[in-house]
Amino acid sequence: MKELKEHITTLPTIMVGGETYLSYQAVTNTVAAFLFPTLPADQIDEAGYQRILETADTLCRELGYAGVVKLVPPDVQFFEMGLYWTAASQSSPEPDPVVIHVGPGRAEMMQDGLLLDARLSQLGLDEVTRQHFKIPVTASDGVIDLMHRAVASDWPNDFKGLWHDICGMSIAGGKDVNPIERLFTVIIRGVGSRRYWHFKASIEHDHAGSPYLRIALGDERRPDRLFELGHVVMTPGVAALGVDFAPFLARHSQADWGDLDSFDKRQNDIAVKEGLRILSAYDVPVGNGETEHIWIITEADRSTTCVLKPSEY
Repeated sequence: MKELKEHITTLPTIMVGGETYLSYQAVTNTVAAFLFPTLPADQIDEAGYQRILETADTLCRELGYAGVVKLVPPDVQFFEMGLYWTAASQSSPEPDPVVIHVGPGRAEMMQDGLLLDARLSQLGLDEVTRQHFKIPVTASDGVIDLMHRAVASDWPNDFKGLWHDICGMSIAGGKDVNPIERLFTVIIRGVGSRRYWHFKASIEHDHAGSPYLRIALGDERRPDRLFELGHVVMTPGVAALGVDFAPFLARHSQADWGDLDSFDKRQNDIAVKEGLRILSAYDVPVGNGETEHIWIITEADRSTTCVLKPSEY
């Protein structure tokens, strides 16, 4: 095994945050070629594959690698995404105290379930997203509409399957336009005669510098709004209401500030022009003739919009 270990030490590595990472796939391929030099990869049986994994694990740990992690944008470029051996310690950091607030810490709050993507969560797609990415992911109005039309068609589509294909192809296929933007194609049937749908994935950041991935249709134009909404999120309390917030987000983006007094409405008008924080308030129907009061807040840099109850602020 000394010769195989030497082969592994010659494999290229990447540096991220001052730490060295070694491609898990490259190690696996190297071990497979060494152990089964005459056997095609698709003919290696389960026992052989298990031997490959165990050998790779043993040798990498002997070389000082502590474990395997998944690297995704913005830590690496799209073409570098995947599993990596790392020498960094995998011990869990002390958890941060839980504080409900809007804006800073949004990415961490989404990971902890304290904030939810307002579009994808309502379709039950949070777990699918987490299976593919460590950073928050949001979909454009055009992507959400496309999935609704595909599911409503005669073709046996479902939201989780569609979103799994979209997230998967954003990683596995496509063409990088630049280090933070990728174009890719997904086959979706049931929406007219068109089968191949083009998408664009781009890394964006909120005002606190937290990254998130936005997936839109390749030819989709930004909505006709007075200002951008950015990544639209909501609190679990608002999610429990089971309300479609799209009409209220549309009103918010068109300067219909809802249930605010004249002074606050004028403040919002100024905020739109000067790039300040914007808050709207609405009474939304929740059934049985009852309503619930909500706020919609768009951050000053237009990177994030949050739907929440006033009590959750």
